[in-house]
Amino acid sequence: MMKRKSESDMRSNYRLKWLKAAIYCIIFISLLCSPLSGTLQEGNSDPWPRTIQDDQQQSVLVSSEPQRIVSLAPSNTEVLFALGLGDRIVGVTDFCNYPAEALEKSKIGGFSTVSIERVVALHPDLVIASPGNNQEAVDRIKDLGIPVYFADAQNLAGIYATFEKLGYITGTSDKASEIIAELKAREEKVRKEGEAFTKKPVIAHVIWYDPIYVSGKGTFQDELIQIAGGVNAFSDKNSHAIANIEEFISKKPDIIIVNSGSGMGSDKTDILDYFVNEPRLSGLSAITSNKTIMVDSDIADRAGPRLWDLLEEIAPKIREL
Repeated sequence: MMKRKSESDMRSNYRLKWLKAAIYCIIFISLLCSPLSGTLQEGNSDPWPRTIQDDQQQSVLVSSEPQRIVSLAPSNTEVLFALGLGDRIVGVTDFCNYPAEALEKSKIGGFSTVSIERVVALHPDLVIASPGNNQEAVDRIKDLGIPVYFADAQNLAGIYATFEKLGYITGTSDKASEIIAELKAREEKVRKEGEAFTKKPVIAHVIWYDPIYVSGKGTFQDELIQIAGGVNAFSDKNSHAIANIEEFISKKPDIIIVNSGSGMGSDKTDILDYFVNEPRLSGLSAITSNKTIMVDSDIADRAGPRLWDLLEEIAPKIREL
């Protein structure tokens, strides 16, 4: 009798262990299948207040769905408009010129000369800041109790994250997911075409000419070059960096991509003129063969959705040159 009871207990314990193992397996699989941003997966169904960590690793608490948003950088403005938040944007910088509706918004000063008084006068319930802003001004706005999200996307993945996080704290997660899916599909299409392109030309992207300022590794310009099927001539440099003219010549770029103007919408200096007319650069094949591409600075230097337009613009040109 005791033996049968012992066998029964053993079977019961076995079933319990099996059940626990099954439950753990289900939980493990569900974690693998969940998005990396676990706190954001509920999206628009999450209750308010909502908290998110920005790119300065600071927690940003938004008590209710923002209705009055101030953008302190052109890239932020483009992301917010793409999310369909144009009617909630109440203030932008003097350099926020895209889309056209941004020109009609109240101005809060320059990119690095934000007027705290103008920002406060707009009674924002959310401010989106960026690295080019004066940190003291940003901190002062925070001290006044206004939620500030700091966006600092360094690559395409960072821009995807900006869309996701701003979508979450503005109640537009569905739109953000839609945008991210579309941009990733466009990126993947160009990437596959780039992988099939066997030439792999050496490409230099130039932001300015006095001194020569180029895009190195870790920048989204570097990513665009690689996705399009090229090799960045200055992948040995970190971020955006200065290259002297001898160093530039030594790289022997097959193609030179240059910005038009300064990227801030006011200076329309033609940088390409310098490279075409500088005698010391006249021996470069990119110059002698006219293998140059001019791109809009307002697109090329902003961490916004138009970078994918630029990718689709330069990729076929790179393969034709």
